[in-house]
Amino acid sequence: MTGAIAKRYARALLSVASEQGRMEETVAELERTAAWLDDPELAHALASPVLGVAARRGLLGEITRALELSELTQNFLSLLAEKNRLGEFRAITRAYLRMVDRTAGRVQATIRSALPLADAGRVEVVAALESLAGKKVVARTEIDPALIAGLTVEMEGRVYDGSARTQLAHLAQTMAREGTSG
Repeated sequence: MTGAIAKRYARALLSVASEQGRMEETVAELERTAAWLDDPELAHALASPVLGVAARRGLLGEITRALELSELTQNFLSLLAEKNRLGEFRAITRAYLRMVDRTAGRVQATIRSALPLADAGRVEVVAALESLAGKKVVARTEIDPALIAGLTVEMEGRVYDGSARTQLAHLAQTMAREGTSG
């Protein structure tokens, strides 16, 4: 599926969710559903050409009841099953989340650090990112010991790298150039 089709499905879902005042609730429901649909056996069963539309909808109905999803999300998943688009659920969900964030005037960021950030440090980094983006930042943190020290941030398709690993790599490149030129 092209990104354009994922955006089209996401835009349609956003329109209905917005009318119903359920944009944020739908984000949470899509994320819960994604965890289920990531199961390889379930994904294989739902994508199987042997499974007819009615059987696919029935299986999906069992999942949506177990997850206690709203009628909106149930109907959306049923539509995806009918159109044989469940394999593109992740792309649609990502597009939907970006659209909700844009509507809410916020941006997602991933902060990676070698060690866990103290609360005060996290608040300081988020404040700096909000100043840079001009929007509210919803930050997720991850630990990456390979960074050695410092941190990296992914936000709006950009990577800001203040890690010791990268600084050491730049230093090594500089030293190698200077060593070969003199």
